[in-house]
Amino acid sequence: MDDLRDLTGPSAGARVEVRRLDPVPDLGALAAAVEGDLVWLDSALPDGAPDAARPRARWSVLTWTDGPFGARFRHQDRQASVEVAAPAAGWFGPSSSDDRPAFAVLADLLARTPQLPEPIAGCGFALGWVGFLGYELGRESGGPDRTADGHADADLRFVDRAVVVDHTGGAWALTLVADAEPAASAQNRAWLETVTRSPSTADVADAATGLPAGVSSAVGRTSRADHERAVDACRAEIREGNAFQVCLTTSFSVPGRGREARVGPGTDPHLSDYLRMRASDPVPFGAYLRLGPLRVASRSPERFLRIAADRTVLAEPIKGTRRRLADAAADAAVRDELAVSAKDRAENVMIVDLLRNDLLRTAIPGSVHVERLCAVETYASVHQMVSTIGAVLPSGTSPADVVRAAFPPGSMTGAPKISAMAIADRLEGAPRGVYSGTIGYFSASGAVDLSVVIRTLVTVVDASGGGVDPVEVRSRTLGAGGAVTWSSVASDEADEVVTKTRSVLGAVGAVATW
Repeated sequence: MDDLRDLTGPSAGARVEVRRLDPVPDLGALAAAVEGDLVWLDSALPDGAPDAARPRARWSVLTWTDGPFGARFRHQDRQASVEVAAPAAGWFGPSSSDDRPAFAVLADLLARTPQLPEPIAGCGFALGWVGFLGYELGRESGGPDRTADGHADADLRFVDRAVVVDHTGGAWALTLVADAEPAASAQNRAWLETVTRSPSTADVADAATGLPAGVSSAVGRTSRADHERAVDACRAEIREGNAFQVCLTTSFSVPGRGREARVGPGTDPHLSDYLRMRASDPVPFGAYLRLGPLRVASRSPERFLRIAADRTVLAEPIKGTRRRLADAAADAAVRDELAVSAKDRAENVMIVDLLRNDLLRTAIPGSVHVERLCAVETYASVHQMVSTIGAVLPSGTSPADVVRAAFPPGSMTGAPKISAMAIADRLEGAPRGVYSGTIGYFSASGAVDLSVVIRTLVTVVDASGGGVDPVEVRSRTLGAGGAVTWSSVASDEADEVVTKTRSVLGAVGAVATW
């Protein structure tokens, strides 16, 4: 039965119209039918996952970026651009360029976004801005002065069409209407009718099959020996007192794509790769993004920040990883060893302290607290150590300011943050791009939910031009790394890097090689 409701908000007659979908659609099938850009925030958990992890994996959101109220915030080469569809100009102003820092422009956009109540009880998403913030935006918080290579440092879309799935039961289509824009509102109401006739799984190819034949090599940007030397260089910096922990990363060039057909219904090969990834590795913060020249397939288990509409904040850093084993007894022993590992607990506690400090910059004094410390959670391919830090924001605080104060995610920098980032940047010698940044949403309700971009395949294509001519794949990379402390062993750190590549590379028929 349809459940059609108007939810009135305070912004000039703007509101969300909601229709319950029955049966619950297959979001993979819906995503495969989308021709344009999309953002899919895709939650799941493996069987036997701990109860503490279940709230993180309750909601999935699939968004369309081509609605009549659409807008785009993009930041590249230190220049912000805002592209606004005419019906949304009353909120965001005309399309423009801006030389100010990315987070300052984002704060203005969030302040102008129509304020809308949560349309689905318990779900913070009420339409709004979706996409990614790349690692190099950390320069605005004292990080290295780099920009991403070949793509934007940030790309967020204001979306007015979405399907939300509650994995405890239920699904809804959401769309934005406004009294002052009857033509645009009529387009969105028409979309609301058509999306209820969603394709079944049978309408698209079964992307969980068809793994590329053979096994190819994903070649590291550096050799294993060079990475081990970089680990020892981090330890030397720690010995000299320049850091306590350094998150050292590298990347692997992933083969398998040359020229390929332009995207049409059911023809996005990168989405097919992602569907294979999710079939083998359920995680609470999976995501697939198709944004201009970027294809981002993420299997992240880690939340960066959640800001609820009531101004409570949650951070859930992960530090400490072990590969799962096929033998149940051996696997349990590995999990138990991680739980008591002094090295991994030290890594985790350092990042907890770092995030407490980051949150204190914007939170109400005395509200920052640790809810969980060094809990071990099990996923399909790894065991991981997770902590939870909470805080409360004062009234009127911009979510953009909260994110900027904690950016980049501390689990991807080390501590102290600015010094650790400088050390890592010198040793890595290259930008990280989307990897080590965040993916998620800034909702029109005021809620924010952002993941840490790890276990993520990032592809850049030549998306210029139009028509049906093939596009050229410019790059296809997977970042991986780990926290280096004084007690780190270089060979063990190199092994951990390879462990962290397996869940993604296995889905595309590749293995990491140094």
